[in-house]
Amino acid sequence: MKKSILIIKSLFLVVALSIFSCNTDDDIKCPEPLTGELSEAETGFSGSWKLVAMEADEAIDLTDDNADNASTDLFAQYKACDRDLVYNFMNDRSLVYRQGYLAADCANKLTFSGTWNLIGNDLTIVANCASQRITIETNAEEDQYSYDVTLEFRDVNGSVKSSKVKFTFEKMVDEQSV
Repeated sequence: MKKSILIIKSLFLVVALSIFSCNTDDDIKCPEPLTGELSEAETGFSGSWKLVAMEADEAIDLTDDNADNASTDLFAQYKACDRDLVYNFMNDRSLVYRQGYLAADCANKLTFSGTWNLIGNDLTIVANCASQRITIETNAEEDQYSYDVTLEFRDVNGSVKSSKVKFTFEKMVDEQSV
């Protein structure tokens, strides 16, 4: 299961951003933070969004439980602390990403901050000296958004498998926000 924990931590970081540290010894130019007033659509989108699903196109077994139980439901194969991922999109265009803060007894908490914008269906996040733009789909109620990304996984047998994964986030009500 330790491999799965490392995979999910890496997965979320890669999906969230292609994180690179800024180092003054190299010529990397970090993207400027996103600025400006929020549009009406962005104001409606702002708030806390919690990861609620990870669905793969192909069944993968990530659990080291001595059973052949490959599944397309990747979300269910991770422990609560690894599934506990929240984006807080603030009204001042800042964002905070947190993992392991809502689930009980999580030892490896992760946080980073940055800025964001939403233009049409393109969500852009600038953080940790990187910028990522993903195309999202929202449901009719606009309380869930999802996006697809192709990722590689190492299953419990050590095989590397590539699969398209749909990440789904659900808007949290204010009293649950972090």
